[in-house]
Amino acid sequence: MRIAVTGGTGFVGTEVVRTLLLAGHELRVVGRGVRQAPLPDGLRLTFGDVVTGAGLDGAFAGADAVIHLTAIIRERGPQTFAAVNAQGTANAVDAAARAGVGRFVHLSALGVDPDPDFPYLASKWQGEQAVRASQMDWVILRSSVIFGPGDGFFRQLAGALRVPSPFLLIPGDGRARFQPIAVGDAARCLEAAVEEPARRHQVYEIGGPQHLTLEEIMRAVAAATGRDWFLFSPRRPLRLPVAALKPVAALMDRLLPNPPVTAQQLALLSRANATRLDAVPQAFGFDPMPLAAHLQTLGPQRRWPTAPASST
Repeated sequence: MRIAVTGGTGFVGTEVVRTLLLAGHELRVVGRGVRQAPLPDGLRLTFGDVVTGAGLDGAFAGADAVIHLTAIIRERGPQTFAAVNAQGTANAVDAAARAGVGRFVHLSALGVDPDPDFPYLASKWQGEQAVRASQMDWVILRSSVIFGPGDGFFRQLAGALRVPSPFLLIPGDGRARFQPIAVGDAARCLEAAVEEPARRHQVYEIGGPQHLTLEEIMRAVAAATGRDWFLFSPRRPLRLPVAALKPVAALMDRLLPNPPVTAQQLALLSRANATRLDAVPQAFGFDPMPLAAHLQTLGPQRRWPTAPASST
C-alpha cells in the first residue's frame, strides 16, 4: 500500500514508520520541516502543514491510506489544541478526501470528551467528529499513555525524579489510573487498522496489560532509574493537592521550555486513562507488553529504520 503518515517523525510516528516499512509498504512521511539526514529506501519525506492545510493535497496525492498521528499535548503559542488536534485533523481529513484516499486511520486518546473544562480531551473529541463525518473508510484508535524510546510522559517523570529529595512528590492522591502501552504494540494496532478492510468505521480503545495508578508508575520509574532512595533511606511518598500545584505548573509552563507538568495535564488526573485489560488481545489478537519490560527504554530515541529490499 501507499501510505502517508502525518507526524511520522515523532515518537509514535517513528515506530509506525519502522513497522510499516518492514511490512513492505511504500511510505510518505508528512511534516512541516525538512529532515537533513538521509532516509531509508522506500521512505519519502514531503511537506504538509495540518494547521494551515498547506501542502496536504500534494502530500496525500496517490496515497491509498493516511495514518494521522499529528497532535500536541501541550499548547505553545499558535500551536493550540484547537488548531492542531481539532482543526488540524479536520484539515487532514478534507485533504485526504480530495485526494481520493480510501482509508483514514486516526490516533486519538482515551477519555475523549466534548467538555470544554478539559481542552485537550475536547480537541481530540472534535478531531474524531471530523473523521467520523468523512465518507472514507475511517478507523479510530483511542490510546492510553504510550511508552518507549523517546517518549514524553515517562521521560518527564524520570527527569522530575532526578531532583534530590527525601520525598516522592506525587500530584493529587496518586490514584489516577493509567494503562500504559508500548509504542511497538500501538504501532502493531495501527498497522492492523490500516491493512485490514473489516476494521472500517470502527473505534478501538487500546492499552497495556495492567491498570496502574500514578503512584505505582512513579514508584516503578524511580526504581528503574535508581531514584527510589535518598542517601540511605527510601524516598517517602508525599501527595500534593492538585489545586495547590496548578499555579506552580502554570508558572513553569510559561518559563520552562519543557516543564515537568502543565496545569491542564494536572486537571486530566481527575479522568481515568484506562480501558479493558483484554482490549488489545480481543481486538488485535496479541498480548501487549507490560511497562516493567520496557522501563529500560527511557533512553535515546531510536534511529531511522532500514527499509526492506522491496516495497509495494
